[in-house]
Amino acid sequence: MKKYIVILVALVSLSSCRKWLEVYPEGVQLEEEAIKSQDDMVKLLNSCYDAMANQYNGQVQLFNELLGDNLEKPQSGFVVPIYQRTTNFFNSDVGGLYLELYRPVFRINFLIKTLQDKRIPVDAATESRLIAEGKFLRAMCHFDLVRLWAQPYGASADNSHLGIVIRKAPTTDPLPRSSVKEVYDFIIGDLNDAIANLPDNNGNYADKDAARALLAKVYFQMNKFDKVKELCDVVIPNYTMDTTLNRFVNALTSSENIFSFVSSSTQDNRASRFIGNFRIVNPSNPPAFRLSKSLYTEATSDPTDKRAAQYAVFNAGTSTETYGITKFNYDWLSVPMLYLTQLKLMRAEANAKLGVDLPTAIKDVNDVLERAFGSQVNNLPSGAGATQIVNEARKQRRLEFPIEGDRVQDLKRIGALEDPSGATFKIRNSPWNCPGLALQFPVNERTSVFVFNEEGNCE
Repeated sequence: MKKYIVILVALVSLSSCRKWLEVYPEGVQLEEEAIKSQDDMVKLLNSCYDAMANQYNGQVQLFNELLGDNLEKPQSGFVVPIYQRTTNFFNSDVGGLYLELYRPVFRINFLIKTLQDKRIPVDAATESRLIAEGKFLRAMCHFDLVRLWAQPYGASADNSHLGIVIRKAPTTDPLPRSSVKEVYDFIIGDLNDAIANLPDNNGNYADKDAARALLAKVYFQMNKFDKVKELCDVVIPNYTMDTTLNRFVNALTSSENIFSFVSSSTQDNRASRFIGNFRIVNPSNPPAFRLSKSLYTEATSDPTDKRAAQYAVFNAGTSTETYGITKFNYDWLSVPMLYLTQLKLMRAEANAKLGVDLPTAIKDVNDVLERAFGSQVNNLPSGAGATQIVNEARKQRRLEFPIEGDRVQDLKRIGALEDPSGATFKIRNSPWNCPGLALQFPVNERTSVFVFNEEGNCE
């Protein structure tokens, strides 16, 4: 058996045709003779949104949640090692998501190169917008790839630890991993270019505020609080708090919406994985993926919190008691990616950590609390100190974004900030920087220039 495995690895790694990134978009081929017009270039960009929406449909978010403390151990399947933090390069689910996130990157790189080569006549305004939207999407893909497949920003003092492959050209040639610092610098560069060249309004597509909001999220992951504050101060005044407790039900029409992946029907459902994994079809049977007791307990501990009504308990009082959430009990939903509540809670922590403008930080948190509890019911006091603001903002992040893929990256960020040695801060009983909290790369990357992650050691 071992001999056959060695042969299989050799065949895969020695293949001369690295075609795993090259998937042609629906209705558009990437061959030069097939891309002939400005309209073809627009369709190519649209195919990138489409390819990404098919992964941010709950799949990217699920992999994040499996590493954290919001879910129980799955019943079966290749996702179990993700939860156990023991993935290896033969895990097809992990390898599949990795390849799927790089596929739109390949298309974007082809689009940018084609435009820069001036091979196709495209008016200047359209060219600028297409490149800017492409860089926004490319940055989003690299951001989630580096967060899932590498140790977090701050895991080493200079962030020289290994990140992911930066792909900025339409090639599938083997490339080494760049450092985490280099990856974040690349992401920031793409987003700054996007901010400079995106329109102020762009319908359901990325605009300046979307790029600013994503950049604020990147800086928040880096604990660069001055940058977070600067960006949030620009974007937040353009939006108002929504009264809806479940942002998925009105993602596109919400006054909070900055950028979402759009669904139009059950035949075009961008939340299909969310719904398939968490929808409660039968009130007596738990869904495919169950919530952890710690999330359920924290979310339902105060019965006056309106959000508590979203949670369900199964087999109460028995040894098989488990928990679910009703926020995905719909036939189809759009997927909110960037929205006001995120920015409010990021700015609150940033201001508190910087020790500046605490009244604004308090109001940002209280805006979230008042939606959950009612006016002046459970607010932070006007004289709340920085530590109290930070603690409440972090608590509300867990309660506002359950199963949206936020929790584990927030915990990694806090670990890097407050426990650099990894001695005390834990994520589900493991150090925040243990090797298994970074997913293993697929066997496709096995080349002489690529270094794989260390596996396991999260006991």
